[in-house]
Amino acid sequence: MTFLKWEDYVVLTIAVILSLGVGLFQSLQRGNMNTTKTFIMGDSKMSFVPVAISLMVSYESGIMMLGIPAEVYTYGMQLGISYFGFFIADMTSRQVFVPALRELEITSVYEYLELRFKSHGIRIFATVLSMFYMINYFGTVLFLPAISLEAVAGIPTWISIVVLQVVVLVYTLIGGFKAVIWSDVIQTMVMLIGILAVLIKGTIEAGGVTATWSAVYDTGRVNLFEFDPDPTIRQSFWSLLIGSSIRGFSTVFMQTTFLRIKATPSLQSTSNMYLVTAFSIMSMSWLGVLEGAVMFGYYHSQGCDPLQSKQLDNQNQLIPAMVVDLFHDTPCMPGLFFAALFSASLSSMSSMLSSLSAVFWEDIVKPHTKPMSERRGIIITQLSMFVFGVLGCLVAFVVSGLKGPITRIFNIMSSSVTGAMTGVFLNTIVGGLSSVLFVGWISVGKFVSTGVRVHPKLEPAPMYNCPSANISIQLNSTNFDSISSSLYLTNITASSVETESLPQGLDVLYSLSYMWLGALGVLIVVFVGTIVSRLRDQPPVDPDLLVPVYDLLSCRRPKWTRRRCRCETSLPELATDLNEEEKPFHEILTKEQSI
Repeated sequence: MTFLKWEDYVVLTIAVILSLGVGLFQSLQRGNMNTTKTFIMGDSKMSFVPVAISLMVSYESGIMMLGIPAEVYTYGMQLGISYFGFFIADMTSRQVFVPALRELEITSVYEYLELRFKSHGIRIFATVLSMFYMINYFGTVLFLPAISLEAVAGIPTWISIVVLQVVVLVYTLIGGFKAVIWSDVIQTMVMLIGILAVLIKGTIEAGGVTATWSAVYDTGRVNLFEFDPDPTIRQSFWSLLIGSSIRGFSTVFMQTTFLRIKATPSLQSTSNMYLVTAFSIMSMSWLGVLEGAVMFGYYHSQGCDPLQSKQLDNQNQLIPAMVVDLFHDTPCMPGLFFAALFSASLSSMSSMLSSLSAVFWEDIVKPHTKPMSERRGIIITQLSMFVFGVLGCLVAFVVSGLKGPITRIFNIMSSSVTGAMTGVFLNTIVGGLSSVLFVGWISVGKFVSTGVRVHPKLEPAPMYNCPSANISIQLNSTNFDSISSSLYLTNITASSVETESLPQGLDVLYSLSYMWLGALGVLIVVFVGTIVSRLRDQPPVDPDLLVPVYDLLSCRRPKWTRRRCRCETSLPELATDLNEEEKPFHEILTKEQSI
C-alpha cells in the first residue's frame, strides 16, 4: 500500500534538486577544479562553520535517524552513553592530533604512515583498510532510506538504491569537494527540521512530556547506568563509555576528517571547526536517542506495537511508519521527513565518495604511475567514484539481508577495520594485521554462530489497539491489563529460559559485546606492535613526525617527568612560562607541537 501523497514526492524531489543544484553551481565556478588537488580538497580557504557542519553530517547519517531510534525503542536509552565516549575522544584528538595533522603537507592522511615508518607497505595496508570501511559505510547508509520508502510507499528497495546512487554520483562528480561541503550544509538544515518535527509532534501525540517519560521509564528504557562488568553483556556503562572513547580515536585518522582539517585556512579555524563538530555530533546523536524514546511513548499511547503485531518486519522501519501515522493529515510533512532522511544519507555518501577517490588517487594511482596531466588525474578520480559507488550498492544489498538494529550491524562489520586503522597510526603493520584477523574472526562468529548469547528485548508497547489483535469480546481496562501482563510475562519467561544457558567454548568469545570490538582492535595493534618493535631494529624517526602526547596532556608537569615518558625519543620541549602561554593559540602550536 502506498501511504505517501503526491505533495510528499514534490518535497522529496525539491530536496534532491537542491543537492544537484549545488554540484552544478560549483562546477560552473571557473578555477575550482583545474587541478586534481583542488577537485579533491578544495582551496583550503573555507570558513570553519560549514566545514564543521559537513564533518558532523558525514558521520551523522541515516544510521542516526533510523538506527538510533530503533535501538532505543528495542533496548532502551543505554546507547546515549556511548556518545559521551565519542565526545571525550574527539576533544582529546582536537588537543593532541588535529594540530599535528593540520601541519602535514600531504593530501592523503595515510601518506603520513610511509613518512613515519619508512614503509610503503604500511601506507597501502592502511589505505586498503580505509577503503573497506568507507565502502561498508557507504552501502549501509544507502540501504536505510531505501528500506524506509519500501515500508511506507511500496517502492522496491533496489529502485531507491539506484536512484540515490545516481543523485550522489552526479553532484559529487561535477562539483568536487566544495560541492560536497555546501550540499552538506543544506542537507543538514533539512535533516534538523525533519528530526525536530518528529520530536515535537510525537511528544504531543504521546500525551505530552510527562506521559512519554512515564512510558519510557516504567518499561525500563531509562537504563543509562548498567554497571555490570560482564563483557558479554550486549551493552553496559563500561563498554559504551570506555569502548567508544577508544574507538572514537579512529575518526581523526579518517580521510574524511583529514580533508576537512585541511579545508580551513589556519590552525585556529581548524581547532574551532573540530570543537563545533564534537558538540554537534553529540547533540545530534542525543536527538536520535530522544526520538527513539518519543517513538516508544507514541506507540505505547496508541496501544499497538508494530513489531509485535507483525505490521513491520524490520525495526529500522519504525521511524518511517510513525512519521506516516503522525502526519497523515498534514500535507508535505511526511515528504519533509523523507527529504531529511535522504539528505542525511546523501551527505554521508558524498563524503565517503570524495574520500575514497582521494585515497585511491594519492595512495594507489599516483605513487605507481608516471606523471600525468591534471585533466587526466581528475578523470581517473571521477571514474573511481563511479566504481566505488557500484561497490557500495552491492554492500547495500548484502546489508538488506541482515536483521537487527543497523547501529549494531554496522559496528560489528566495521570494528575490525576501524580498530586496526587507529592502531596502525599508533604503532605498526604486524599489529594491524593481527587486529584485523582476530576481531574480524569474532565479528563473523557473531553473525554465523548459533550459540552466541541472546539478550532479551525490553517490554514492548501494548497491543490492545492493533487491528490484528482486536477481540470481539469487550474488555474493560482492568481485564486488559491483566491479560496483557500475563501474555508479556509468558513471553519474557520463554525468552529467559532460552537465554539462561550461557555460551560455551568459542561462543563465549563470539558473545563479546559489539561495543568492545573497536577498542579491542586498537589494543591488539598497540600490544602486538610494541612487542614487534622491541624485537627488531627500527629505522631512525624524524622527531617532526612524532606527537608528544604526554607533553600535550601534562604540560604542567615537571620537565624531567615528561622526558622520562618519552622513552628516550628526542622531541622539542614545550614552553610552559606565562609569556608563551599568553601567545595566540595557533602560534603556540605552530612553534611547539610536532608530529
